[in-house]
Amino acid sequence: MRPKWEEEASWIWYPEWKTEDESEAGRFVYFRKVFEVKQGSYTCPLRISADSRYRLFVNGVSVSRGPCKGDRFTWYYEEVEIGKYLTEGTNVIAVQVLRLPYEGGGNASVWRTRLPGLYVHAAILDEQNKVIINSHTDASWQCMKDESISLSQGVYTQFLGITETVNGSIRPFGWTETAYRPEQWEEAAVYQFDIVHGGLKPWELRERPIPHLYEVERRFTGVSRLTAEAGELDWQGLITNDQPLVIEPGKSISIDFDAGELTTGYLELIMSGGHGSDIRLICAECYEKPPIIVPWIRDKGIRTDSVNGDLYGDVDIYRPAGSIQPFESYEPFWFRTFRYVRLEIETGDEGMVLHRFAYRETGYPLNVAAAYTSSDPQETDLWEISVRTLKRCMHETYEDCPYYEQLQYVMDTRSQIQFTYLLSGDDRMARRTLYDFYSSLLPEGLTQSRYPSVESQVIPGFSLYWILMLHDHMMFAGDRALIERYLPGVEAVLGYFHRTIDERGLVGTMNPRYWSFVDWAEEWREDYGVPGAAKEGTLTVYCLMYTYALQKAAELAAYAGRSGLAEEYLTRAVQMQNAVKEHCSSLAYPGCLTDGPGVEAYSQHTQIWAVLSGTLSGERARRAMKLSIENPDFVPCSFAMAIYLFRALAVVGLYDKVHDLLAPWRQMAGNGLTTWMEDTVSKRSDAHAWGSVPIYEYATETLGVQFVAPGCEEIRISPRIGRLERAEGRVMTSKGIVSVEWKLIDSSFYFIASWPKQISCTIILPDGQSVREESSGYYNAEITLNNI
Repeated sequence: MRPKWEEEASWIWYPEWKTEDESEAGRFVYFRKVFEVKQGSYTCPLRISADSRYRLFVNGVSVSRGPCKGDRFTWYYEEVEIGKYLTEGTNVIAVQVLRLPYEGGGNASVWRTRLPGLYVHAAILDEQNKVIINSHTDASWQCMKDESISLSQGVYTQFLGITETVNGSIRPFGWTETAYRPEQWEEAAVYQFDIVHGGLKPWELRERPIPHLYEVERRFTGVSRLTAEAGELDWQGLITNDQPLVIEPGKSISIDFDAGELTTGYLELIMSGGHGSDIRLICAECYEKPPIIVPWIRDKGIRTDSVNGDLYGDVDIYRPAGSIQPFESYEPFWFRTFRYVRLEIETGDEGMVLHRFAYRETGYPLNVAAAYTSSDPQETDLWEISVRTLKRCMHETYEDCPYYEQLQYVMDTRSQIQFTYLLSGDDRMARRTLYDFYSSLLPEGLTQSRYPSVESQVIPGFSLYWILMLHDHMMFAGDRALIERYLPGVEAVLGYFHRTIDERGLVGTMNPRYWSFVDWAEEWREDYGVPGAAKEGTLTVYCLMYTYALQKAAELAAYAGRSGLAEEYLTRAVQMQNAVKEHCSSLAYPGCLTDGPGVEAYSQHTQIWAVLSGTLSGERARRAMKLSIENPDFVPCSFAMAIYLFRALAVVGLYDKVHDLLAPWRQMAGNGLTTWMEDTVSKRSDAHAWGSVPIYEYATETLGVQFVAPGCEEIRISPRIGRLERAEGRVMTSKGIVSVEWKLIDSSFYFIASWPKQISCTIILPDGQSVREESSGYYNAEITLNNI
């Protein structure tokens, strides 16, 4: 049922809008509403949305950005309290709207309908909660089509379309403030919708499901490289304390600034003068050798090597208005991702003064309550880098990478959500993600592999990760109503795979239009992550992933009270296990499974999912896993699949191998990365949170905290010593913090743990001793370990 207030405001837009106005990557339109307020105390819960993106100002102050990414049937709005920004006398609500082209282009993760639009509901209330002014969007709003900013798709950020070229001479400076006097602004056009008999508006408004992104002022930490002419100036003073810096006419300079770590933020450059100048901003993740753009092959080594490497990225261009403006401030509309920012300036006949160059960091407000340290100081570095990587890949959705795509992929996101639970206990983003992919379901039954996205893509195996994601949420939150809601989606996904089963009982060949991606393995580079066995038809790994998803779906169904469905899923799983063992057992490596029936090709991936699904068990499973990590005939996992590799090794009692398998993470830290890179095949992105697996390993294995019953009603603490002498930390559950501390002195093992009293806990000590605590919330022990 629509709220009453939704009908009180209208959707508006610039009159006589044409298709050509939506050029290339998008176009900006400005809107203003001026009103008078008498002296007093007021509140105004303003609700706002736009097609496609907006930035809201009240009396010149930026107060909101949005709308939160949705889709055709879920169009989000934000509610912000603007009463504190109102003053006695004249006030103005101003909105900058970016309309993305309906026919394609612009940011692929931002939905748009066939109509552009702005919606604002702004009822100003007095102390008695009585409406004194309505400033809702209607024909009284004024608007102007921007001619000063042109957007392009870029080369590196081609999925985003955020690259700007700005002509400062025709910018409407001051348009967000009350003193501005609009000239040649138009009266807004109001949409009239005659919606009857169940018809839907272009925008079905829903309240934003996650908190607003934070914005925090940050400064660059230093200068990493500069030209000779630039070296004569005090750049450090500019970035440290806004010390004005004068650049003479006719100069050409280039200077690289270092943020100290890879981050996401809104750049801010304040200047005066400079008419006839060109300012170019290049944001880059690192220094590197010249890249091959297609097929995205990068030569990256020491990321901080400014002597042998260079910065590569798309270029934002700003051309100042010059002395006709006392000060000019330039800030790109969309946040940028960078470790380094190059500032190139060519002054014309008029010199320029730079007054400030800084940025405001932005991201999802993830409250990290977990912590970890150990006797190995490198582990602290890996933990911190992992946390930072996750945070950089969280904005309005989880993201594969913040620099290149900002798209939410199922495989990436499942791991990211697991890390989020352990770090913060916050499941708001997880809930919206589950809804996102449920909304993406296709008639065939599969989810889309990335969503929200205006460009559809299907990776069949990724739909199975969505089921695992739902199971993770059951174990964390125990929300039965949510499971019941999404169980039809689970049935749809599993139904698709079930319908492909061939006469051998195996999952058959996937639709050739789909991308049967498994992992970014070097051996599968030419086929973009698809195992070579796919050329022959069936992929064993898809059969096994399907089996594992059936087992987890059975637990979901049982939790929702669907015991018959649970039994059916388990029966299907056993049938698939038997078919795989009959048709996919290796001749060359007895006990192992091939990548396809009758195809003597091998990978860690197939053995991993065989172990996780219980298709291989006992000593056979152990041998298969040991062989897969030691024998070069087995295609190894990339960072994306590492979390599953480590789980399989834990199952078969080979978890001691994980320390050595984490060597690439230690190498990345040694190469100057402050976030984890995507893979070792293309080396494209330097921030991909599926690599944040150390969070999971240290929390669930080294500290040993694992959820074993839905809703964290029961946990297990089973610490692993490995090569360490001590470890301590905190891990979040949906019911609060679990603290664990252990140390090994000679042969004595000391252990202390505490957890919320409403959680039942089983402690398994390194000597195999098991202790169950129902309601104490605390346990400590000292035991003697022999043969350490």
